Amino acid sequence: MYFAVEASLNEIEQFMEQMPFATLLLNEREEIVAVNELFLQVVKCDYAQVKHAPLHQFVLFEDKDSLYVRSSFHSLEGELITLEREHLSSDVYLQRWVERDETYMLLLFTDITPECNLSMLQRFAKNFIADVNMGILVIDREERLIELSDVACRLLGVKRKNVINKSIKEAFPELPHDQLLLHRALLDGVIVRNQVTSWTTNNRRYELLMDSNLLRDEYGRVIAAYVVFKDITNLRSLDEQIQRNDRLAMIGQIAAGTAHEIRNPLTSIKGFLQVLKYGLIEKGLTKEKEYTDIMLKEINRINDLVSEFLLLSKPRDAKYEEVKISSVIGELLPFIQNEALLHKVEVRYENVEGLPPVIADHELLKQVFLNVCKNGIEAMADGGELTIRERLFEAENKVVVDVHDTGPGIPHYVIDKIFDPFFTTKENGTGLGLPVCQRIIHDIGGNIRVSSKGFGTTFSVFIPYHTKSFRSYG
Repeated sequence: MYFAVEASLNEIEQFMEQMPFATLLLNEREEIVAVNELFLQVVKCDYAQVKHAPLHQFVLFEDKDSLYVRSSFHSLEGELITLEREHLSSDVYLQRWVERDETYMLLLFTDITPECNLSMLQRFAKNFIADVNMGILVIDREERLIELSDVACRLLGVKRKNVINKSIKEAFPELPHDQLLLHRALLDGVIVRNQVTSWTTNNRRYELLMDSNLLRDEYGRVIAAYVVFKDITNLRSLDEQIQRNDRLAMIGQIAAGTAHEIRNPLTSIKGFLQVLKYGLIEKGLTKEKEYTDIMLKEINRINDLVSEFLLLSKPRDAKYEEVKISSVIGELLPFIQNEALLHKVEVRYENVEGLPPVIADHELLKQVFLNVCKNGIEAMADGGELTIRERLFEAENKVVVDVHDTGPGIPHYVIDKIFDPFFTTKENGTGLGLPVCQRIIHDIGGNIRVSSKGFGTTFSVFIPYHTKSFRSYG
């Protein structure tokens, strides 16, 4: 089967991945330009080892003439030679075409396919791995990644052809040494059951529930280890949200019941202190007057704390309406920039025209974004850059505002606690700012995600929009 085709190189590569047998693409110098995944499985190499390699390194023909000289034949009998010197015979079918004055040849080895000798159970297992919504990894004794499912590729943020048959260190060069998901200890017999671990891909953090075990040959020798994991990010977030809401509700109920009783004596104390302050000024007792200033300041702080308690219990009467995110941030920007100047921080704002409006309270959204931006600015003690970026996340029908700082980042052991009431790393913080923000966003059906990888932190605020509104504004 030999005929000329008209297609782009990208289209040919997509076509190759759909082929049910080993396929490779050559240029006119008989160098390998691209291969499909089945070819990599046969020759047991990774994509980088094969690409740009000469054809004769893998394929040997009886006729030593150039393949292009013999390309007028309808089919060719040849032998596919792997790096392990396993000789496999196959009929070779050709397709040839010219693109931009470059001639290419497509070789299809129709008798060589990993499917040809599979049992029914093996076929079921292959289909099961492809269809089940779980990540699956298989690692051989040399710590090479010899198999991974499509879900694993998506969650780990890799392309299969770029990592298959590579060592773990090559496939994931930035992998932390203690990352249990891909650890040498798995091959040494460490079996994991229902272990929760985390993984960050493209600034998105996934919570994974993993199990692992060993694969042995008929003599009981370990030949590989496999890891099975499932994305439980949403389930864990929901569980944490319920727990936080329970704590916030309890705190709010206590605050609502005691706020009146706390504020009444505070008002009396504050009034008498102000009278005492004026008396001290008249008598020239400057030092004692400074003491009253400190006490009045602390009383105001207690009042502010009680007010935040009340917000946890029941936010002020919210006025829900269509709100454009850019207008909210536009109003806040002068305040944010003034705060940034005090900390030698540069502010960048990347807005997007035509974003759909969200249904929310305008003032409460200002409170959320102001709090998140101030946290980012205060995290950069030695100056830096704060980036506020708008974007559309159509997959979940949400408008997203990312607030990224270039500070030192949030330690891994702290990041799960930042939304807990009273947890704070600030010297004078109350630990209620982020819980209040989260409560406000949750009340309108959104959520806040945090990503921090050693340098810099990104808070992403997801707010749902209505598709009807998007069509009218888009």
